[in-house]
Amino acid sequence: MIAVTAVAGLTMVAGCKKDDVQEQREDVAEARQEAAQETAEARQDEGQELAAARQDANEEIGAAQRDSNEDIAEARQDANEKIAAANEDVRDEEKDLAEAQANRNEDLNEDLATGGSGMVGATAAATTINGRVLSKSGDTLTVVDSNNRELKIKTNDKTALLDNGSRAVKMDDIKEGSQVRASYVMDGKDMVARDVTLVAAVKKLDK
Repeated sequence: MIAVTAVAGLTMVAGCKKDDVQEQREDVAEARQEAAQETAEARQDEGQELAAARQDANEEIGAAQRDSNEDIAEARQDANEKIAAANEDVRDEEKDLAEAQANRNEDLNEDLATGGSGMVGATAAATTINGRVLSKSGDTLTVVDSNNRELKIKTNDKTALLDNGSRAVKMDDIKEGSQVRASYVMDGKDMVARDVTLVAAVKKLDK
């Protein structure tokens, strides 16, 4: 009887131990499941935070690039405007220079030719001809040169009238048929004499 009771007691103890082990296993499994869930949630949160951080970083990079591109565009626009203004200044200076040169050339031409007062420029290139006086009209001599060209030579108060010995003569001393040497410059379309030299006596005109 005592033996049976002892066996029964051992059986009950063994059954209680099995129940405790099962509970412990269940607790461990539950703890593992909770730990795995918490780990997954933590990883999910971490992934979301990392994604948000990446998005923020990308947005900041994009904003910085846009700002940089805008700054570059503004700098290029400013540079182009400055270049355009500089080119305009160059064109204005070239225009002013061209006008100044044109005015200078006009002044030089006026100095070289007869001005409003009838004076012949001293620096104008003169042409010298030899010929015979065909006719006179006022202050103009019509001279036939060695090439049989009829040239109308105008004189004024600045024209030197000389004989062959470099003595001064008057316009009346130069007759039709006289042999003369004349140096003239162009005043527009007019031939204006600087000097007229009476070379030879009057010869009778051929009829």
